[in-house]
Amino acid sequence: MEREKVKRRISIGTYLAALILTILVFSLGIYVGMIIDEQAQGEVERGISSLEDKLYFSRILMLAQEEIGEFCPIYSENLEAVAAERELIGDRLEYLEEVRGVYDAQLKESYFYLELENYLLLRKMQDQCGGSQVLILFFYGEGEGSLEQGAVLDSLRAKNGNVKVFSFDGEMDSSAVEALIESYGVHSYPSLVIDGQTVSGLQSLVEIEGIISGN
Repeated sequence: MEREKVKRRISIGTYLAALILTILVFSLGIYVGMIIDEQAQGEVERGISSLEDKLYFSRILMLAQEEIGEFCPIYSENLEAVAAERELIGDRLEYLEEVRGVYDAQLKESYFYLELENYLLLRKMQDQCGGSQVLILFFYGEGEGSLEQGAVLDSLRAKNGNVKVFSFDGEMDSSAVEALIESYGVHSYPSLVIDGQTVSGLQSLVEIEGIISGN
């Protein structure tokens, strides 16, 4: 005996309800994402402001007298704290750009100036107080080579706590970056300046460690 076919009626209201729910969930996701991005940007801005205050303290110590010998322990401790906090802010800034797709040129420029000042003050400390820090300038651009170099430097930092990396976007319109590029003769990306020595092209972990040990 042939079974009767049952016609299923799906209410238009059900379709509309499902559509509205989907739109609400999607909109909520976008809204939450925007809040997260704004919070992350706010954290970077507050971090930069905090570091500017700490670097101001370091400048005061430097100006206290030409030879800062008696202030070396305080100077060193303050700049070490600044360097560690600066790297965390740099990681957050990278997360915003690479993962969230949020690009803030003004915020990035402020961070570059902060990096440059931190780098120059650390060099000043090394000259007058000594120290075992290895200062590396990393100039990057678009392309896989720069991404790979960044990963190598992350590994180096994790392996050697004395390594301080200062990353600069060589393709950005920044007077601070342009001054460094001209000063160190950087012509391509990626390029590194390791304790004053400029090397161009992708460098492996072993190659960088060889340069460090040779200096």
